[in-house]
Amino acid sequence: MLQRVSPGRRWRLKSATEPHHHRLDALNNQFAMFASVSSYRHYLAATLASRSQLEAMLAAAQIDALVPNWNRIQIVPRLLEDLSDLGDDDPAWVETTGTVIDSSAVIGTLYVLEGSGLGAAILLKRAIKLGMSATFGARHLAQQAANLSSWREMLHLIETTPIDDEDRCERAAIAAFDVFETNYRKVFGNVP
Repeated sequence: MLQRVSPGRRWRLKSATEPHHHRLDALNNQFAMFASVSSYRHYLAATLASRSQLEAMLAAAQIDALVPNWNRIQIVPRLLEDLSDLGDDDPAWVETTGTVIDSSAVIGTLYVLEGSGLGAAILLKRAIKLGMSATFGARHLAQQAANLSSWREMLHLIETTPIDDEDRCERAAIAAFDVFETNYRKVFGNVP
């Protein structure tokens, strides 16, 4: 199938996912995810569930061929350490298998995961107020906040990687946001 590069992909993905992004921000406030250590622990569990599922999908799609430093970018290991810091050494929410996805879905998913790092600096400040730090409880946020320089490189990759289906790319980005929303609702008790 013909693969093409479509300039402005970043902006189309931003536009397509904007309502989903706003819903996640609203859930963060609704559930007061950074209001207490207990709610922060729930945030970590839900984020781990989401990132585990999505990072496993990217690994199954051999993301390291596209992003050679992927092992340094993924944050599931930091989330596990953060939960361990807070006394949760056996998280029940970890998804260990990944569905194989095509390059269009990889780019859409990658856009969401790497884009989440843009808000990490703000969330890190909120976590610090709870007693967390880059070496205790908020490693994943510190890693993302410190990795903002790679966002330009990731945007270049997102913009220039040839894919065969721009619509599928957008649907994958929306699906990634939906994974986070579903897990936040489950962990915070709004969904049975």
